[in-house]
Amino acid sequence: KAISKNLTASVQNAPHFYMRKTMDAMRLLEVYKRQKKACGASLNDLIILAVARTMMQFPAFRSRLDGEDVVEFPHANIGVAVGTDDGLRVPVLLNVDCMTLADLAAETRKVVQMARDGKSVNMGKGSFTISNLGMFGVEDFTAIINPPEAAILAVGAALEGIEVINGAIRPTRHMAVTLSSDHRLIDGLLAARFLNHLQGILEEPEKLEN
Repeated sequence: KAISKNLTASVQNAPHFYMRKTMDAMRLLEVYKRQKKACGASLNDLIILAVARTMMQFPAFRSRLDGEDVVEFPHANIGVAVGTDDGLRVPVLLNVDCMTLADLAAETRKVVQMARDGKSVNMGKGSFTISNLGMFGVEDFTAIINPPEAAILAVGAALEGIEVINGAIRPTRHMAVTLSSDHRLIDGLLAARFLNHLQGILEEPEKLEN
């Protein structure tokens, strides 16, 4: 009931708009395979860290509405949507921009397990949420903003495909992401710039290993 009430209020009160982008995930998957062995990082951990670093370049995505006031957080506090037997929970990772990938992987495992055990973790302290359904083979979807946050990113599966470059065909992996933003905090140009910056990081993911 609480989830239903919260998300219904979000749709009714927050003017959502949506922006979708398809990214080349070949190098991202290579880094994921390497870092899974090195520190147990998941593909979602890499995406979370890339989002955190992007948020630091765009303060509106580190902001939220408190009544009519806009509150800007100094760090990237990111919620992670977790499905549990009791419904959806969104534990929040604090100060992700200050973490290494190994630190983030460990912290994510901890808060996700706590959420599955029915414990609330930093609830209400986020400004951005990531919902990843790629592990279920979902190609793309749109998500509802977790109020009073600024935005949510819906992440689809990294699908096999082909592309043609200078007449040559090569295999590739494409991953679609859809950004849902609150138009009271974020406009279309800012959302487009955010996605372009995020794409730059995800398509050169070696930087996330540092």
